[in-house]
Amino acid sequence: MGLLSGLVNFNETRENLNSILEKMMYSQRHRDFASPRTKIGAFYALGMANSHDYITNYNQSAIQFDKNSENNDSGIYALSDGIVLDVSKHINYFNSIGMPVKMHSGSVTIAASYKKWGIDFINHLEGEFSCVVWDENEQKLLLVRDPYGHKPLHYYHANNQLIFSSEIKGILAAGISSEIDLISLSDFISLNNIPYPSTIFKNIYQVPPGGIIIFSRDGIKKHQYWYPKMTEDHALNFVDVVSQVTDDLRKAVKKRMVTDDVYCFLSGGIDSSAIVSFASELSDKPIHTISVGFEEGERNELADAEIMAKHVNAVHHKVIARPDSFFDMLDTIVFHQDAPFTDTSAYPTYYAAKLARNLTDIILTGDGPDQTMGGSGHHVHALKNNIFKNKNYLHKIYSRAGAVLIGNVNKSPIPNKMAKIERKFYRDSVSPVHAAYDLRSGFPDIVKKFICCNELWDVHVKNNPYRHPESWFQEVSGLDNINKYLFADIKFYVPDDLMVKVDRMCMAHNLETLSPFQDIELAQIINSLPGNYKIHNSKENGIITKYILKKVCQERFPKHTLSKKKQGFGIPIQKWLKQKEGQLLREILLDDKTLSRDFFKKEAVETMVNTFIQDKGDYYFPSSYALVALLTFELWHRRYID
Repeated sequence: MGLLSGLVNFNETRENLNSILEKMMYSQRHRDFASPRTKIGAFYALGMANSHDYITNYNQSAIQFDKNSENNDSGIYALSDGIVLDVSKHINYFNSIGMPVKMHSGSVTIAASYKKWGIDFINHLEGEFSCVVWDENEQKLLLVRDPYGHKPLHYYHANNQLIFSSEIKGILAAGISSEIDLISLSDFISLNNIPYPSTIFKNIYQVPPGGIIIFSRDGIKKHQYWYPKMTEDHALNFVDVVSQVTDDLRKAVKKRMVTDDVYCFLSGGIDSSAIVSFASELSDKPIHTISVGFEEGERNELADAEIMAKHVNAVHHKVIARPDSFFDMLDTIVFHQDAPFTDTSAYPTYYAAKLARNLTDIILTGDGPDQTMGGSGHHVHALKNNIFKNKNYLHKIYSRAGAVLIGNVNKSPIPNKMAKIERKFYRDSVSPVHAAYDLRSGFPDIVKKFICCNELWDVHVKNNPYRHPESWFQEVSGLDNINKYLFADIKFYVPDDLMVKVDRMCMAHNLETLSPFQDIELAQIINSLPGNYKIHNSKENGIITKYILKKVCQERFPKHTLSKKKQGFGIPIQKWLKQKEGQLLREILLDDKTLSRDFFKKEAVETMVNTFIQDKGDYYFPSSYALVALLTFELWHRRYID
């Protein structure tokens, strides 16, 4: 829980700063219902609401905020969104060195830490929070984001003015115009998300995970205090590593058990079950688990979750997400994400968070291991097919020629023999990394060229979206292919998909999340492991994903939980999109307003929709996730641009 908003304008003093700040904070009121705390000056206005600013741990009661108290009397003011986990430790330290702190809160601890250590203060604190520090003496503003991007923080900078907000809607509420960044739109279409620091809005940016934006009269400076370093220590003994990961995960869970009654999301899979297992071991009373299911049996994991909940004697709560509200909910999710999206697991996450908020305001999640320890189907496909092997130069040239030749004859990506040969030729003609992400895309290059209008396709050609994954792989070129792929996921998928989904869907209900798998101490050991400790491949057992985590948990789970097929919070997306014979899909995507925009070709969109509804497509065209991208982009455009 928590929200941040504010603006600093060194060019002029303004009398209406407080009213602007109120609008910014009101636009995000769903994030936290606590009374706002503000700091207003002649040329700045800063505000926060954070119900959990005073949480320390479940053995200590929270201290109520005295509205007449300042953070301290040194001219340093701090605001935070999220929970600082080690407040008590720092308060004791500051008192011991003659720096008495008035209140035991996260924001006060942040201010005192900045006073003591300067810009390095964030390396002394632990938690999942973003924060803002205003230094009155030096006339300097710091925007700081946590290492994995668990908490959002956006900013707009122009003409010696900086406006910041947890969610983009807060910046728009300050009067900043909403314009589409076409490069970001092109990146979204190809990569399913927009890599930080960019957003779908022109001139509005994310503070990078692990980053600090410093704004003063001299302008903006950027500082990176944390970065996901990845190495491979082949000297590590596997048995010792299992023991260390077990200890570090146990400590990570314990640090985040900050409430008397502990609640955990539980899908029934390995990741959430691991958190549930350790939390139940550490708690002196039964924990609570929250699960979401579907009426469609093939996607329903409620039975799996109930098995694990029963195994640890948890109090289990469940909710059914139904398709009848799916299209209405897409618009709601767009509002909370401030952007189009493709990750439809946001839908069940929203319902799970809604149920959880009736019971608690803090919950533990199991997010992260797929991207840090290797649990995705993309990783398995890469290993099985050795997709990152170097390609013969001549083979690439001939494949390119073949793809162009067939493309000139076969004008549509509708599945047929010619289209499938063109796909194969095209992927053989590009780099292995490009081909891997083209395969993951809802709009592979062939489909994207078919559907995009000329201007947007020209943006793609001039700003190849696959420049991003190419650069991520290049950063860790000395690692094995598994770790390269995981590094790219940590750099991109975790902050720009996973954390966006979890934060926005839970904060839509004023529900705080804590993610033990994003613990920095745990990350250090995980990011030092060889790839085969994460995804193990042997002749005897085949490919085992998240190998290290399964070894940690093999004595903690029922056999069913260890052996079950991975699902997560997925939904029966194809069935839901086709409900009422595709009527709802047609009403949005084939609406005259939608088809009149200059982003996508009218005939191509019609072909895509009709091919999907008539069951004449395949995984490549038309992808259900591509349709979700078009749907949510249109809903976003109507809400934010029209």
